[in-house]
Amino acid sequence: MNTNIKIFKKNQTIIHLNYGIGRYQGIHLIKNKNQEMEFIIIMYAKKTKLYVPITSLYLINIYPESINSKIILHTLGNDIWNTEKKKSFKKIYQIASQLLNVYSKRNFQIGFSFKKNSFHYKKFCQDFPYKETLDQKKVMQEVLLDMSKKKAMDRLICGDVGFGKTEIAMRAAFIALDNMKQVAILVPTTLLAQQHFYNFKKRFSKYTYKIKILTRFTKKKDVNCIIDQLKTKKINILIGTHKILSQKIIWKNLGLLIIDEEHRFGVSHKEIIKKIYINIDILTLTATPIPRTLQFSKLGLRDLSILKNPPKNRVPIKTFILKYDIFLIRKIILKAIKKQEQIYYLYNSVKKITKKAKKLKKIIPEARINIGHGQMSGKNLKKIIHDFILYKFDILICTTIIDTGIDISNVNTIIIENADKFGISQLHQLRGRVGRSYKQAYAWFFIKSKTKITKNAKKRLQALKSSKKIGEGLLLSTKDAEIRGVGEILGKNQSGHIQSFGLNLYKKLLYKAIKNLKNDNIFNLNFFHTVEIDFSISAIFPKNYIKNIDIRLFYYYKISKITTLKKLKKIKNNIINLYGVLPIFAKNLFFLEKIRILSSLLNIKKIYSRVKKSYIIFLKNSNLNTIWLSTEILKKPKKWKITKEKIYFYRNFKKDEDRIFWYYQWLKKLYISQKK
Repeated sequence: MNTNIKIFKKNQTIIHLNYGIGRYQGIHLIKNKNQEMEFIIIMYAKKTKLYVPITSLYLINIYPESINSKIILHTLGNDIWNTEKKKSFKKIYQIASQLLNVYSKRNFQIGFSFKKNSFHYKKFCQDFPYKETLDQKKVMQEVLLDMSKKKAMDRLICGDVGFGKTEIAMRAAFIALDNMKQVAILVPTTLLAQQHFYNFKKRFSKYTYKIKILTRFTKKKDVNCIIDQLKTKKINILIGTHKILSQKIIWKNLGLLIIDEEHRFGVSHKEIIKKIYINIDILTLTATPIPRTLQFSKLGLRDLSILKNPPKNRVPIKTFILKYDIFLIRKIILKAIKKQEQIYYLYNSVKKITKKAKKLKKIIPEARINIGHGQMSGKNLKKIIHDFILYKFDILICTTIIDTGIDISNVNTIIIENADKFGISQLHQLRGRVGRSYKQAYAWFFIKSKTKITKNAKKRLQALKSSKKIGEGLLLSTKDAEIRGVGEILGKNQSGHIQSFGLNLYKKLLYKAIKNLKNDNIFNLNFFHTVEIDFSISAIFPKNYIKNIDIRLFYYYKISKITTLKKLKKIKNNIINLYGVLPIFAKNLFFLEKIRILSSLLNIKKIYSRVKKSYIIFLKNSNLNTIWLSTEILKKPKKWKITKEKIYFYRNFKKDEDRIFWYYQWLKKLYISQKK
């Protein structure tokens, strides 16, 4: 366990679901008679303090300061936060309803149920020249299962550059072709279209399937020919840019749409995709999903598959963030040339790129230099890339045209000027253009000044520098979401509600609202209800069990966020393995957490328990198993009392441990009875 781990820092802005925004002040142990309990202290406006028991930490989230630089703390005791919360809850429900409406249209569409011919499929897979990773096998099974269903597939595959996404797409395409269906492959750039066209032609060379490419560089007569051949199914696979979304394109029997780097397409293109391909299986590939795409997957609105592990012999790319220094750049380039390796030099200004090339030629006369950018004619750009592949020059000075589609194993150095002007996802994509072989690769991010770049730019660059492992694209996308927010999921009117709660809590509330609507399809302000548990017992990790206060807080926080008994058992076993047998107070803590989890599942609002008398308050929408409950009461009727709002228990327990164990067992039986 890392002893430096901190959940909250002193004066960090946090948000309590019931009391609003405050600042963390520390953790405090309170002893009352024979009871010991640790509390989180939160400072609110007018320097008032709130003591939150560690069993209620699930109500607290970090409030990101990047959302609002002028943070106003809420005041305890007034109703402003509750009023604001109710308004936001209603808005979240509206957004959840709209999201479900958008995605349920696809969910209810009857697609095509693909059949896998095992013999044909196995033969195609055997031609793959590399050994599959375990991740590839797992993800392909998920894709095959989706394709076999009648419901139209909508799966997002996230994996870093070179992790095998394209091979999965090819296998999915083969299944579609083997079922006499056509395949569309939509890509954001002409270079990526060319790359895929070359790779697909090579991979399907043993078969008679006809593969064509359609981009802005396709001649008009060839475009007309492609349109005619698609109608008569003479073309089996069409690879292209947004041109393939044209109304003139009419498919004879389209079965699968593969989208590479969806985030590069605009809103209008995505709307066309939704309308045209509503009952077609869709497979989306990405290295770094934008926050919006990521949130759809996390909210359960899209299926997500992750390729975490790299192929064998891949070495992590060494990343450096430095102030611009032309002489250091000369040194970097000469070192690469000496090893007979090539370099990408990214300078994202078409107007000034020629001037930049002249400057570099003057500083590094030993290097062979050429230019490539998106405003060139297709013929010239294609020739330059072809010459670069054949090692006819050392440095390609280019714009962001290389961020998708160019895979040259001899390029092991990328230099990016003004790196602070790019987002995390794009920088990660650009960095992924090098290091495609077993050799060590380098990414050099140059900025004009470390003091003049924005706070968020610093965070982005630091996140990239600290991601030392291969395959952290998804992690970086999550970090990107934390830095700049999810952004619009449906529209601008949502941003105020993200600001009210902070990103992390907002996502949880939206997820809960979607889940609730899926189950009940009704508006309910208690969709994120909190359980108040008052047992008046000692439930902590004693100091002599876990000495470090930050580690204790880390576990308290982690345990409080758990929503299943299975996960709670797992963390309990981890703690026992690290620190030994649980003392009584720690056992009590875990039983309280079990009771909290079961209470949440049973729609319990409050449990109050003392040695002789206890009661439970259920939410109004609770579907209690009244038959089971009646049977329990009739066993010992004098020990129960039922009022309009509460169920009273009258039992005399000698030990706190017996009392808490009895309630856990009773709630577990009630939960099991409702599942039957």
